[in-house]
Amino acid sequence: MSDSRSPRRRLSGLKPDALMAQGLAEPEQVVEVAGITIETPLGRGGMGAVYLGRQLSLDREVAVKVLASELADDPQFLERLEREARVMARLRHPNIVAVHDFQRTEDGAAIVMEFVEGGSLREKLLQHPNGLPVAEALRILRQIAAGLEAAHASGVIHRDMKPENVLMDADGTARVTDFGLALPLHEASTRLTLSGTAVGTVDYMAPEQFRGVEADARLDVFALGVMAYELLTGKTPRGSFDAPHRLRADISAQVSAAVMKALRPEPAERFASIAEFMKALHQPRRRVWPWLVGVLMLVGTLAMIKWNAAPAEVTGEWRDAAAGTRIWEDVLRGDWRNDNGVLTSGTDICIVKLEDELPEAYDVRLRVTRLEGQYSTALFFRSGGRMATVELDAWKEGLAGVQMINGQDLTSGYGFRFPLANGEPHDLLVEVRPGEVRVSVDGQFKKTFVTKDLPMEITPAWELGPTTRRMALALGSYQSPTRFEQVEWRAVDLTAD
Repeated sequence: MSDSRSPRRRLSGLKPDALMAQGLAEPEQVVEVAGITIETPLGRGGMGAVYLGRQLSLDREVAVKVLASELADDPQFLERLEREARVMARLRHPNIVAVHDFQRTEDGAAIVMEFVEGGSLREKLLQHPNGLPVAEALRILRQIAAGLEAAHASGVIHRDMKPENVLMDADGTARVTDFGLALPLHEASTRLTLSGTAVGTVDYMAPEQFRGVEADARLDVFALGVMAYELLTGKTPRGSFDAPHRLRADISAQVSAAVMKALRPEPAERFASIAEFMKALHQPRRRVWPWLVGVLMLVGTLAMIKWNAAPAEVTGEWRDAAAGTRIWEDVLRGDWRNDNGVLTSGTDICIVKLEDELPEAYDVRLRVTRLEGQYSTALFFRSGGRMATVELDAWKEGLAGVQMINGQDLTSGYGFRFPLANGEPHDLLVEVRPGEVRVSVDGQFKKTFVTKDLPMEITPAWELGPTTRRMALALGSYQSPTRFEQVEWRAVDLTAD
């Protein structure tokens, strides 16, 4: 068996002409970064080179971005590299490459980053000259958008989004990187270049970038629109270009229209945010036939009558669901600790049962804090005789809501976004009613999930397997140690006057 740490594995699959070009290229600059053993070059860009290294203190592979020697004496480029490191270090998100360290070296400076082995999105595009399968393209766009939304929420615009600046990890997850041109939104007119100089990559730059006007998040919307066009068609939209659905019959007109709106030259005509773009891209507009309109109006009228006539819900007292948990008996998977009703899970897939029976209608509330990891935390619940989960930050994509419903999990797009930041507590309220489940987070209502006449189940990823244990309420964490506290439930009486 070959040593997985050997840099030779990076050379597998290279063409002879590529190896020849590498052999004839100018020698790489000598790189010395404290605490890092440099192993092999990974790539080169305008500002410098990226190397595979090994961080000695933690014995892990890292990527080391080093400023080019010819730029090392320029304070402007040193400032840009340090700014990139600081921006990326504070953007902690599953779809953004993590930064571990920044160092000033004798020859310039270096960023020590998480190593993402799967290559760039550009490499993936080269394998699909006519575009990726639509579902895969939309999945990747959703992940890139999640990273950009996190940056925008932190007040940072990327300004240089392109396939080269998206890395694909081993399991196919997209990770945004290279924030070298990023600027805070509140300092959007501040530049690290000469006054009036446009920065970015031409094919992905919004028209207003060339004019040097004040920047906002719509720059990244435009760039993501260009990337969407490329992912769907394999072509870069330059000059006059056809809408995507005219190039591929399997691209819906609705998806095509969303991409074209993101590419409009005037910022005011584009989507105001990445979230709006994603909403238009992933929510198909279905034609409603005239006869169906009448049916819907009738159903709506009957529903209103029923709503107006329905008695108010009467709820019972809150009951502690965690204090009596017996670790030796109620744990179904993984390691758990019970500290006076505060339940803390381990690093494995962890599930602990809380209640055997619950009424038809009930509420559950709890406080959840993910301590480590990047996967979901879950509340297992029973409704209509079937078990399902309410999850936060599922599938490493910040997805949240009830899964699975009618054979579909949250990657189908029916949930809502709620990525977790480790160490931050969140209050979860789940209201289970016949035919629906309502979910609120931190006091804000998020979504009602319709479950009437639809089968629900637990995703196979939880590896719960067949069990004869009666279970109506449980907690879970997926390879992410989590603290659950104040776990309570109460019965809801829907029939009382």
